[in-house]
Amino acid sequence: MRFSEIPGGQITKQKLIQSVKTARVSHAQLFLGEDGSTSLPLAWAYAQYLSCQNKSEDSCGKCSSCLKLEKMVHPDVHWVFPVTTGKTTRPTSDHFINEFRELFLKNPYSTEEQWYTHLGTQNKQGFISATEAAELIKKTSFKTYEGEYKIVLIWHAEKMHTATANKLLKQLEEPQKKTIFILIAPQQEQLLTTVISRLQITKIKPVSDVEMLGFLK
Repeated sequence: MRFSEIPGGQITKQKLIQSVKTARVSHAQLFLGEDGSTSLPLAWAYAQYLSCQNKSEDSCGKCSSCLKLEKMVHPDVHWVFPVTTGKTTRPTSDHFINEFRELFLKNPYSTEEQWYTHLGTQNKQGFISATEAAELIKKTSFKTYEGEYKIVLIWHAEKMHTATANKLLKQLEEPQKKTIFILIAPQQEQLLTTVISRLQITKIKPVSDVEMLGFLK
């Protein structure tokens, strides 16, 4: 996902690009945007820009890092999202990553409800468990495979259990070197205040009609 593929948000895009150019990338960030907005695509594009081997005013879209991120298979970028029981007794995002890729490669603006419909679990409440946090701590302890950064994208971070959030507090405050956490949520009030206090917040505004028209043109 490249910034140029996302409608609107030019000011936000420029701020994200400048943070990389000036080496002022916060290790723990929160992208606040309504479900189905550009919040996840922007986080995705930001991860791609951070990982790009030939970045300028956007990620190049052609290097090996970009090509892997376009397919959501970059080994240094970890996707975390709400899951449901059924597949296993202690489910994590890794158990559902193929289904997640299938949905979001088709529609990067998919909603939480569409995610559960895709799984066929509309009647179940999604969650991000403490087991997920333990797996993340283990994953981020390793060295990067090929990129400069290890990046963790947590979609619908408000679905973290309290135990999950508490396990990640130290990671959010003092992560492993060159590790970046990007949380994505619709409202900051749905997150623990102890989590919020450790995050740099980026508010994602809705795309205006004028912005959408210009993008479509």
